[in-house]
Formats: sequence, C-alpha cells, structure tokens
Amino acid sequence: MLHTIIFQDNIYQLARSIDTLYEGLLLDLSEDIFLDKAIDDLLFFDVALQKTTKLVRDNNRIADYIEILHSLHSCEDRFIRLLDHILQGKGSMSVAFAQFLTKIQGIRNAHALLRTDIGAGIRKGDAGADARDVVSRSELSELLNF
Repeated sequence: MLHTIIFQDNIYQLARSIDTLYEGLLLDLSEDIFLDKAIDDLLFFDVALQKTTKLVRDNNRIADYIEILHSLHSCEDRFIRLLDHILQGKGSMSVAFAQFLTKIQGIRNAHALLRTDIGAGIRKGDAGADARDVVSRSELSELLNF
C-alpha cells in the first residue's frame, strides 16, 4: 500500500509542476531569467515520467495499479500539451526555444509512445480485472464450506 501512496504523490507533484510551467509560459516572462529553468524542467519531467512509468510497470501487482496508470496517463497528457505549446511557437519565449525544438520534438515523440503504451496497459488491466472479479463455482463452494 505504501507504494501506491508514493506513486500517487509523485505523479501528483509532477502533474502540478507541469501545469505550473505551462501556465508560466502563458505569461510574458523574461527569457534571460526563465529560459534555462524551463529547459531544465522539461528535461527533468522527461526523465521523471520515464522513471515513474518503469517503476509502476515493475510493480504491476500493487493495489490500485489501474488507477495509478490512469493518473500517469493524465500526467503524460499534460506533459505532451506543454511540449505541443512550445513546439507550436506559442508564448513569449518561443524565439528562445527555437534552438531546442529538435530535442523537444524527440521528447514529445517518446512520450506520445509512452502514453500509448500506458493506455494499452489500462485497457489490458481493465479486461483482466473483469476476469479476476469472477468467482468460479469451485471457489464459491470452497468459500461456503467454512
């Protein structure tokens, strides 16, 4: 159960941090002050989401696994939205981001694939959950013979 709390807390913090950067890029920020921080944040989000996804997949027997995958999928959506915002040249620092667009596009492509894989895991888990919730006749008989 401890892992569930840690995963959810980590994913929550990542989602809030991604939202903060996205909202900051909507403002008229000075690139001299904020560009390096924005780039560092993007690289951090890239690595943190990849690590979190690997850790979640390695612990696929934890309670609320599917719920955690849903949260992770939502976090990936937010990150891709942020990356798309930058790639589309929106915001006051769009010119400053120009030199990083190739790297940002690569990160975006990798996370689009990761989001697709997480979605597949959700669908597979949902189908498996239905099968696990069914009690066979022999199980029911065993349970009633206490």
